[in-house]
Amino acid sequence: MVMRPVRRRGAALMSRRAVLAIVLAVAVVAAASVVAVLRLRTPLPAPAVHVTAPAQLVLAAGTPPAVPSPTAGGFLLEASDGTELASTAADTPRPIASVAKVMTALVVLQAQPLAAGADGPLLTLTEQDVAFFRDEQAADGSVVPVTAGEALTERQLLLALLLPSANNIADTLAVWVSGGVAAFVARENAAAAALGMTASHFDDASGVSASTVSTPRDLVRLAAAAMAVPALADIVQTQTAALPDGTALHNLDILLAANGDWLGIKTGWTPSAGGCLLFAARHAYTGSAQLLTLYGAALGQSAEASVDADHPELGGAFSAARAGESAAVGGYAALDLATLTPAVRGSVDTAWDEASGVVAHPIHATALARLGQSVSVTLSPKVVGDSLPAGTVVATLNGPGSGKVRLAWPVVTTSDITGPSWWWHLLHG
Repeated sequence: MVMRPVRRRGAALMSRRAVLAIVLAVAVVAAASVVAVLRLRTPLPAPAVHVTAPAQLVLAAGTPPAVPSPTAGGFLLEASDGTELASTAADTPRPIASVAKVMTALVVLQAQPLAAGADGPLLTLTEQDVAFFRDEQAADGSVVPVTAGEALTERQLLLALLLPSANNIADTLAVWVSGGVAAFVARENAAAAALGMTASHFDDASGVSASTVSTPRDLVRLAAAAMAVPALADIVQTQTAALPDGTALHNLDILLAANGDWLGIKTGWTPSAGGCLLFAARHAYTGSAQLLTLYGAALGQSAEASVDADHPELGGAFSAARAGESAAVGGYAALDLATLTPAVRGSVDTAWDEASGVVAHPIHATALARLGQSVSVTLSPKVVGDSLPAGTVVATLNGPGSGKVRLAWPVVTTSDITGPSWWWHLLHG
């Protein structure tokens, strides 16, 4: 009877110890569960992207032929991408003769816009326009006959201005647009300033004045601006036209008929200016959708009767332009950019020992490049996640571009990176 209380106290003590053990076990499990959940939710270290690529890439192997430039006068030949291909005294101001009529036409079209091929408004000519004709005829300038009361469309007037280079029509258009020649010339100088033609000055609308001067560099800017106006680009490529009274208009630029790439623009000659030519050409290369566009200006060139028997005074300008354009075309090549894919090395590595190789994807496009042209290549890594299917872009190789084609090669993984197992998460979170 005396021992029974002792056994009850021992049993109670054992029971409390069992409960405590269970509580501790539950706490340990709960804590472990919390740690496991936290570890499973811990963000993974980002995969490391290692890529090496060439810093320079040669687009087109070879050496471009030398582009000839006349030894006298002024000359500049430039590609539409801004590459200067040949030059002689390109920044020296000189009289430009009837090349000035390109600015006259551009200012007219800025004031009275015209769609390509459209006729535009009718202008009824007056006695003042007849006086312009008689004055220019007496000065032995190039003219197109007009009569008072005759009605010509804007397009017909521009054709007469630019094809046979009628000086009287320049003054007629100036009065039509600005009410007077002086006001129109001021407008021309403002337009030249807006184009960045800082070394140019217009003293008249026709270019007869020796004080109407420019440089080959300024005129190349004018050529690009003129060809960007569809109506003007259409007119300067026209070889022949006729006015309502039957007057035939013939373009003085003989290269329009001789060269399929020729886009024309404008001839000019005066005793003080010599032979002048502002020109543009466009060449198509087999295997490329891109075209090479060239702009050029030749000023102060001498006569060459063998080139143009009808207008020998323009012969030297035609020779310089034709030789320059022919050589320039030979200095470019059409490229299949898929064959220029840079060779890259590297890998994408992870902390959980998964890895993938990398490769640059080709650009499926064509482009033009100057022979021997090389470009700098820069690498732009991308932020990547922990799951990367094969083909995931991890970086981009960027070049400066070629024409309208952007040089951007995606660098992609060659195999899957699926992410670590849950067990790795538990051990390394």
